[in-house]
Amino acid sequence: MPTGEAVDRLRPHVAGGRVLEVGVGTGRIAAPVASIAAHVTGIDNSEPMLEQFRAKGLPGNVELVRADFRRPLPVTGTFTAAYSTMGSLACVSSRSELTRALTHVRQALEPGAALCLEYYSTATYRPLVDLHTLTVPTPDRPGTTTFTVTLDDAGILTMDTRVDEDGKAPVAFGEQVLLIERDEVQACLARAGFTVEDVVPAGEHEPYDWYTARADG
Repeated sequence: MPTGEAVDRLRPHVAGGRVLEVGVGTGRIAAPVASIAAHVTGIDNSEPMLEQFRAKGLPGNVELVRADFRRPLPVTGTFTAAYSTMGSLACVSSRSELTRALTHVRQALEPGAALCLEYYSTATYRPLVDLHTLTVPTPDRPGTTTFTVTLDDAGILTMDTRVDEDGKAPVAFGEQVLLIERDEVQACLARAGFTVEDVVPAGEHEPYDWYTARADG
């Protein structure tokens, strides 16, 4: 989702609050959120990404912590809201691991705190699995991007991406995520101590559903 749209969706939950971002990366969302929140703590297990964020110049109310959300979070105090974009919380190997990750987030939140998250949409990705390989023009640059997608019996989606830009060497990378149906994501949230308030399905050709949940008291 474009940065501005994501921040607009988050605004009612993060304005003036103490906020946790899970999978902060290079700060695409955290930097604008910092302008409306009282404090932002961003966690990520990639030190190179955190270094890129630091190199841009951290807002004074942003703290970065290297952490793996599959383990209890090494953060101080509790937060009034949390969010996770671009499907970061799907980087798990099973439904039970997703529930544990969400539980770790819940443990860092005040009762009633909002959790907003983007999660991979089966409506978008299952057709890609059926195609297996798809090549499309790369947005905003000359060349193509090729996706090779597989899904195993445990729900692990493997997506290999190759970017061929005219006049440059190809760039290839891959990712594995847990692809499960919307009701299963909601069940994991419930087991972790959240009540789901709203789900906005992904639009056509969009990768993620948007969930809004509330930490149980």
